[in-house]
Amino acid sequence: MDKLTKRAAVITGDIANSQHLRDEDLKHVLSVLTTNLEAQIAIYHGEYDVFRGDAFQAVISTPQYAMQAAVCIRLALKACTPSTDIRISVGLGEVNVTDGQVKTGSGGAFVRSGRALDSLKSQCLVFTGDDEALNKHAVLLTAFLDSHITALTQTQSETLLAYICAKDKAHEHIANTLGKTRSNITRILNASGYHLVSDYLSYMASEISA
Repeated sequence: MDKLTKRAAVITGDIANSQHLRDEDLKHVLSVLTTNLEAQIAIYHGEYDVFRGDAFQAVISTPQYAMQAAVCIRLALKACTPSTDIRISVGLGEVNVTDGQVKTGSGGAFVRSGRALDSLKSQCLVFTGDDEALNKHAVLLTAFLDSHITALTQTQSETLLAYICAKDKAHEHIANTLGKTRSNITRILNASGYHLVSDYLSYMASEISA
């Protein structure tokens, strides 16, 4: 059995209020979740498992990008139909994974991610690192980001996701991607606070890499 130990990020999450979704809607939401998990794993070099029907866990080998991966996954679910929110907890630290079985993994990152998810009440996004100095700053910043994302509309979520994922971030390019006018994209992005979200993700990536 091949056991891999490393410092990484663990993203643990579940679909909020999944029991209230119709079977066909839940099936579609899970398909969107799986597609976006696969996309983020491919970009940031990791692996994931989906279990219990509405929960997932992913290991991100480049932890500085874990918050971006988590935000993209959440925005993708809010952008789909029906628009659905998810609870996500990101934890940093040591990770032990045997034969790629994420759901049986262990280590500090798994503990932090799992415990923080279990403690969530009204919040849907939380970060817990292995550096207490970073945590002091990140807790409040992440709480603000969480509240902001919760308030985004389906259209704002879709547009913000396209912006974050795009290599070419020109509004004209985003407009062509989504089949909208440039002026409409600019209006939606401004309403979604895209600069603040982008600045948060850049800050977290820089601090986690430090």
